[in-house]
Amino acid sequence: MAPDTIIEIDPNAVERGERIGLYWHDKAAALGALMARDGQNDPIKVRPGRKGGKPFILVAGLHRLEGAKRADLATVKAIIVEGDELQLRLIEASENMHRRDFGPIEKALFVRALADVYEAQFRAAHPEGTQQQIAARARWEAEKDRVQHSAETLASLEAENAGETISHAYGWVQTTAEALGMTSRSLRDYLLIHRQIIAPLPDHYEDLARHPIGQKRKSVMELAEIGDLDNRRAVIDCLLEYPLGLTIAQAKEIVGIREAKLGQSPLPKGPVDRVFSNLNRWSSNDWTSAAPQIAAAVPDKALDAICDALLAERKARQGGQK
Repeated sequence: MAPDTIIEIDPNAVERGERIGLYWHDKAAALGALMARDGQNDPIKVRPGRKGGKPFILVAGLHRLEGAKRADLATVKAIIVEGDELQLRLIEASENMHRRDFGPIEKALFVRALADVYEAQFRAAHPEGTQQQIAARARWEAEKDRVQHSAETLASLEAENAGETISHAYGWVQTTAEALGMTSRSLRDYLLIHRQIIAPLPDHYEDLARHPIGQKRKSVMELAEIGDLDNRRAVIDCLLEYPLGLTIAQAKEIVGIREAKLGQSPLPKGPVDRVFSNLNRWSSNDWTSAAPQIAAAVPDKALDAICDALLAERKARQGGQK
């Protein structure tokens, strides 16, 4: 059978398998009604099933599949795809990444999944890596392990690292954020949401995603910026207990929280701290375009020190070569 050949199969012959995103009953019902009325425009993607199981396993198109079942459709259009687990996971994540109807929590699931897939593929293809990549990886690991970093700073570092990995793996000229159709700031936000809410609170994030507050990126970011995990959990529990009418501020007041956001200090930051806090959010394009201004802004007395530091950094990235 030729690649991308569309076939028609029994919806009940497809096993759901593990999914990255969430399942929305109303969305499936609406899609099923549309498919029954207008036909199916986009085929689902399946892979051959396991021995002793159903003939097919779903790769992408959960809501179309379940919608077809709800509408009692005899068949569903499908494309059979093959590949290893990483390739199939990439298909699911890539197909869903640009969907406009996803809330911030589900978007964060797919951003994290894409970063994980690209990272694994890059490591498999480049087990040793170039000297520059090894040096960059060493600096990333060293930064990540410093206990003084806030989760917000770690997310910024992680976003930069993921961007470089994806660019190497797929040869993208643009930054990762641009390739995913988002800003570098939004990429950092989604990684922070995953780090602060999805990963540490597996029993909470799905319910939060279905809550009105969980469908607003600004509100989810406010929750992610609650530094203490127990406080974060308590506020989310409070919001879920009162699904209508409570604001995050009211939930904080109910549970008795008085704390600073992530990355905030009771003492004012110095000028160097403020500068580096912003620089962590720059993309490679930002650095390139600002290079002449940065060079011109260096005072005469600091010029030699800056040049020496840059030359030493270049030497380190090139593995000690001149």
